[in-house]
Amino acid sequence: MPRLMPMSILMVRLLLPVMLAALAAALPPARAQSAAAPAATAQPLPAETRMPLPLADGSQIGAHWYPLPPQAGAAARPAVVALHGCGGLWRSAADTGQRFEARYPEYIARLHAAGFHVLLPDSFSARGSGSICMQKDSERSIKVETRRADVAAAVAWLAAQPSVDAQRIVVLGWSHGGSTTLASIDAGRAGAAQPVAAAVVFYPGCSAWRRAPYTLRQPLLMLLGAADDWTPPAPCEQLAERLRREQGADITLRAYADSYHGFDSTAPLRFRAGVPNGTQPGGVHQGGNPQARAAAFAELDAFLARVRESPRAASK
Repeated sequence: MPRLMPMSILMVRLLLPVMLAALAAALPPARAQSAAAPAATAQPLPAETRMPLPLADGSQIGAHWYPLPPQAGAAARPAVVALHGCGGLWRSAADTGQRFEARYPEYIARLHAAGFHVLLPDSFSARGSGSICMQKDSERSIKVETRRADVAAAVAWLAAQPSVDAQRIVVLGWSHGGSTTLASIDAGRAGAAQPVAAAVVFYPGCSAWRRAPYTLRQPLLMLLGAADDWTPPAPCEQLAERLRREQGADITLRAYADSYHGFDSTAPLRFRAGVPNGTQPGGVHQGGNPQARAAAFAELDAFLARVRESPRAASK
């Protein structure tokens, strides 16, 4: 006669599949990599020179110089001054001088592929600051006006380099760096950077120029997120329309549907609570949109090719 299985073992065998199924249902599903936010691929950085960048007031900031590889007999080549956003250059305060935030290696590679040297001023570290994104605009010690001096110094330094074509210097900025770019190329203001060939801005804040005078003397590419609730596109669209109407300004503006602040990144869209400078008091949305990212890259490449091949004089 077969031995009977003890009741405790029998109960475990009967209940184990049920328990495992319940546990699996309670756990969050494994996150497959979303097609809307592909993982960023780490870009190896080319050789760089870290250097002090002297400012007109006698102080200095740091800068990171990524020249194109030298070519025997090559003529001087164009260059980009790339201006970081409110988060700064670094992934975190602990990374200062170590690891760039993901966008910058990617853009250095893209700008090199387009035939441009790259200079990245670090507007925050020498001033003892990390990210200023969580600070109210009115309470920031480092403002767009502060960084105008950084841009002027960077453009002047590039123009003095034998390997740089001083007639083909472009200023490019993201967010706070985009607003800084706009302030720096306003030819109607004292202290503007020496004339540059062109400028590119990703989702800048443009509200400062709703009614203020503004003089534009170079081609400008504006790349905006139509749904941006941090730096909404409407003030930039209004500025562009006014400058075209009043000055015949050469402005290319693209506002990408379903796109928020940082649409050119590969990060998933998220809500950043506590950011005080958006359209809503509770925070802002930030993250990538792969369609807008691809379209913006195509616009950027075409714009840079235009600058490289036939730069427009900075003054009419």
